[in-house]
Amino acid sequence: MCVDLRATPRRRSTTSQGVTEMRILMSVTTWDAVRLQADLQGQGFLVTAAGDGTAVFESLILLGRPIVILETNLPDMLWAESLVKLRQAKRNMSILVLDSHNRDADRIKAFELGADEVISPQMDAREIAARIRAVTVRRAGFSGPNLNIGPMRLRMEERRAYWGPQQIDMTPTQYNIFETICLASPYSVSKLVIMAELYGIEEGCDPFSIRVFVSNLRGRLMAAGAPWNVIETVPSRGYRLAQFEALEGIMPVPDDLYYDEDARPEVLSEAA
Repeated sequence: MCVDLRATPRRRSTTSQGVTEMRILMSVTTWDAVRLQADLQGQGFLVTAAGDGTAVFESLILLGRPIVILETNLPDMLWAESLVKLRQAKRNMSILVLDSHNRDADRIKAFELGADEVISPQMDAREIAARIRAVTVRRAGFSGPNLNIGPMRLRMEERRAYWGPQQIDMTPTQYNIFETICLASPYSVSKLVIMAELYGIEEGCDPFSIRVFVSNLRGRLMAAGAPWNVIETVPSRGYRLAQFEALEGIMPVPDDLYYDEDARPEVLSEAA
């Protein structure tokens, strides 16, 4: 059976706390995968479904550091060869293999070929969600869900960010963008990748709106005491997290720094 879900409807998934989560790209060609997709959406993940292995590779163009779930029974290519090509395409990519047959030989082969984790349809959805988050954090170079980068702290399980002792007040969308930039550090993240993370690859928004999102996010960071250039604009590349040893001193405010009213620092109110 082949389930064609290339055009997944745009849907804002939420956790029990009502906040959006990270995006997953997965092949969905069997009923096991269909059920897993529903379970992951129930756990708050944003899922982009690919109808076959070819669609998975086509989708990689718009995803920077994707989380990929690959089935062991793809209709158009061998899963082992696909796994090797995926790892060669993006070495920093988080790859999980969905083993519907639950065979020891397939699990061993998946790890030998570069899979970060092997999951089965029989696993509890909460366990799969925990494994996905753990793999993603390890791939980003961190040992756990609590990220400490200079004076900035990110609590991924709580979806909260702090600058020193001060919690940074963010909307769910702003947090998603900030987490994406932090996990990609020290590399930059393009506007197209941020759009794909937020909205999927089927539907999107004007790239200018990403600029506004980031500008408002900078305002929220400044309101918590952070300098404006914690998020750097990289010309023609996108955005990246600044190296904290380079943040000393006062820098000129960039031209694209817009604020929402809730995040506007009082010290800059006269210049607004």
